[in-house]
Formats: sequence, structure tokens, C-alpha cells
Amino acid sequence: MIDRADVVVIGSGGFGASTAFHLVERGAGDVVVVDRYELASQTSPRAAGLISHARTTDLMCELVRRAAGKLERFTAETGQPLDWTRPGSLKVARRPEDVPVVEGDFERGRRLGLDVELLSGDEANALHPLLQPDGVLAVLRVGEDLYFDPRDVAIGYVRGAEANGATFLPHTTVTRVDLADGRVRAVETDRGTIRTSCVVDAAGAWTRQVAAASGIRIPLVPTRHQLFATEPLDDVHADLPIVRVMDAAVYVRPCEGGLLWGGYEERPRFFDMDELRRDFETPQTPLDADVLWALADDVHAQLPVLRRAAVREHRGGLPTMTGDGQHILGPAPGAEGFFVAGGCNVSGLSVSPAVGEALAGWIVDGAPPLDLEPLSLAR
Repeated sequence: MIDRADVVVIGSGGFGASTAFHLVERGAGDVVVVDRYELASQTSPRAAGLISHARTTDLMCELVRRAAGKLERFTAETGQPLDWTRPGSLKVARRPEDVPVVEGDFERGRRLGLDVELLSGDEANALHPLLQPDGVLAVLRVGEDLYFDPRDVAIGYVRGAEANGATFLPHTTVTRVDLADGRVRAVETDRGTIRTSCVVDAAGAWTRQVAAASGIRIPLVPTRHQLFATEPLDDVHADLPIVRVMDAAVYVRPCEGGLLWGGYEERPRFFDMDELRRDFETPQTPLDADVLWALADDVHAQLPVLRRAAVREHRGGLPTMTGDGQHILGPAPGAEGFFVAGGCNVSGLSVSPAVGEALAGWIVDGAPPLDLEPLSLAR
């Protein structure tokens, strides 16, 4: 058991693994990653693997831009494989009130130099024959959007960080971060204590519990998100654009000759990790296929293929949601050396390369490489 470290990262999902990788890359000293389960095994590999550049703020647009660039350079930077494709995306508005949102995304994207274009339903159908124009009022095409294999990202950062000298301790549960005089002193685990002055709480669905044990409140809620991957379909190829139907919150992308699709639940299932068995793991999350079939019915006029495609895999995870839909990144007020990387809001893996890079820079340099104040815990 390691008894000291310069930085302890709690959690080896996308946020934690990326932070560890970038810390050792920046020469942060002895970096130790602690995870209560097998490395990179919880929600991250069950994600959809989508990158969306058209975000609601300039900050998120910049984080996504940085993350996308790092995903494209992933193998060169980490030495690990990553399968990714950049087919662009189609953001579909079916309601009159969503048309100004699409137009606003278009204007923001053009101002930020993105490859964006407003399309009619028929024009979108020409790019994606499985997307029918019925009921489509407006479509935003974003050329930079890409998708990737979510199974490769967290474990790739784990292996890259380990190759560069980071230490990983799977099957090790953090019981408390020891604070004295408002500063991090140590991380207590079920296998012993690690003395350190810096901790990153990136424990995924358990982020709130890790912080609460030290008297720090992080307002996020683990929430079920699920998706289907279908059997191969004759009309699907890897370069079909990603489709997002705004009001239904449904997304669709190519996946191994078929489609991967899912959506946000109208009545989401929240989880209190304190009420679950101590040996609960994310793969045990109870799923409900009827929720997804209801989403398929909602978008049947635009995506009738979803109802006829045979399901190959039904999977789900427990991303953490925040009240304002924004990530929680940076130091915890009143606890020097305690950093948080949480609130993924079903898009954490997509921005994890940029999040890890930013947090590593913050820890090593004493300030982040860009203004992350809108994402602070103090907000």
C-alpha cells in the first residue's frame, strides 16, 4: 500500500483517469489513483461517445473544442487506441419554440468559427436518408461533431498514466479525506492512509459521498441514463451524421454497422448511493427498455428505423446531474488542496480530455488554463 503521494485522484472514470494522465504528463510528482472497483469499469465505458460542439456558452464550446482535438490525437498522446469518426451532426427542431434555439446555435457557431449550416428537413434527409423530413422545422448541421468508442477513453488514460509512472489502486475504497486547519492532509482508505496535500474527487456516482465524509457538500445526483445498440442495418455506414432531436432529447449515431441510440428520460430515475448495497456496481443499474421504446415512438415520424432495428445491446450508467446542467470543476471552498471533477450531466466523457488537462494545469500552476469560474462549486 502506498503511504504518501503528491496528488491522490479518487476515481478512474473519464474525469479521474484524464486528470491523472495529465498530472503525470505535467510532472506533478507521485500521482496515485484510488478506485473502489476495477479500473475504468463504471459509467464511462457505458456512455454514448458523442462530441457536440454547439453548446450554450462560449466556455463549453471551448472545452469541447479542446476535448475533440485531444480525442483526435488520443493515440499519439497516450500510446493507446481510440476509434473515432467525424461525420458531423444534425440537430433537429420539431417545435416552433426550438427554431430560435437552433438559429442561436448557428450564430454562436459561426462567430466561433465552426462549420455550421441551417438546413431544411429535405436537405437533412439528403445527408441522412434514415432521417425523415416529416415534422421537421429546422436543422442545424455541425461539421466538426464526432463520435468515438467510449470503452477506450478512460482505460486508455489509465494505461497511459500508468506507463508514465502513476500508481493505480483498484478495489480500494476511500472512507474519508482528512482535513486539518482547512487543508488536505491525507486520504483514508479501507487499505490504509495515504498522506497527501492534494486530492481530486472524481468518484463518479460516489463523488458526493466522498466529499460529504469530509464535510463538503457537492450538489449532484446520480441519474440513470440508458441506450440501445442495434444489430447491423443495410442503410447504415460509419459516416452517417449524428442526429439529435431536440424536444425528445433523442440521439442516434452509427455503431458497428448498426445504430446506437438513447435519450433523456422524461421521469428520470435518481439514485442515492447511500441506500444501495455496499457492493453495488454500475453494471447492476436496473434498466427499463420501455422508456427507450417510448422515445422511439415519440420520434417515429422522423426516425422510423428505431422501431424496426433489432437490439443487440441494452446498457446504462449513472452519470451525475446538477441543478443547472453544468459540470462542477475546481477547488472546494474552505478546503485547500481539495479539487472536484463531477456533474458530468451525460456529457462528461466527451469533455474529459479537456477537463483533465485543465485540472492538472490548475494543480501544477496554481491557476487553470482558462476561466472555469462558471463551473465552480462555489457558484
